[in-house]
Amino acid sequence: MRISPQDQNTLEYLRKAKTTHRHLDALIRFYEQLFQLQFAFKARLKDDRYSEHFEGRQIDPARLAAGFPQLGLDELRMEATPVMDLYRDIVPLLTRHMGFPGSDHGEPQEATILRRAQEIFERKVPLVGAGQPEDLIGVASGLVLAPYLQLACEYLMPRITQSAWHRGHCPVCGGGPSLAVVLADPGFRTLFCSRCNGEWLFRRMGCPFCLDRDRQTYYPSEKEGYRLYVCEACHRYLKSLESTGAASERCLPAEALLTVSMDVAAREKGWLFF
Repeated sequence: MRISPQDQNTLEYLRKAKTTHRHLDALIRFYEQLFQLQFAFKARLKDDRYSEHFEGRQIDPARLAAGFPQLGLDELRMEATPVMDLYRDIVPLLTRHMGFPGSDHGEPQEATILRRAQEIFERKVPLVGAGQPEDLIGVASGLVLAPYLQLACEYLMPRITQSAWHRGHCPVCGGGPSLAVVLADPGFRTLFCSRCNGEWLFRRMGCPFCLDRDRQTYYPSEKEGYRLYVCEACHRYLKSLESTGAASERCLPAEALLTVSMDVAAREKGWLFF
């Protein structure tokens, strides 16, 4: 069971961030352990040949043209995999590091985890924070869903022509962006989906959530190169960072975590995450 080089890079990025983001030490340690569990589980799915049905999967041009994401819940086939193994690993992590109370009703049935994961997938909400703070099962179910979405994205996203999709939601799973990367190209920026780790191009100006072009503004962060874009039309916000190179040179799964202070500031002002 071997973790992919891309996932190893994410873990290494977080390790290095401990020295530059000491105030986030507890958060980074939690996500290091969570990612280790999720990445190892994803590698296990590969070893069990779970991803074979994605290897020959063709992109549906009609869905692209209509603005529908490529991935359907049935393709994840979670019921045919050891879902409960990952759930049982994640729950102690949540109770130990994030202060979640233990369940008074024992371990839920696998069908309950699958149903909650289905709800989160279909609502296209963020996997982290999909449940309320006291909803241990809901939060854990969202975190269990992550490696399935990420594995599907690894196969599907490279087959999607960037010029075929300039929409505000992810072409793979339909999630909204949690981060944007402003590139040297004056016409576009890269959007990042924290549900499946997908990256795609979107126009440089305008809100990706409501598509309004005229009522966006931004606030610079204390850290150079980072901005918080807000939309007066739909009251949503989007974190953004500037990059002189390709978006892939930045570890966007890690950057989405390391910019948590921008999330806190935005929500304190009443701005909404997608």
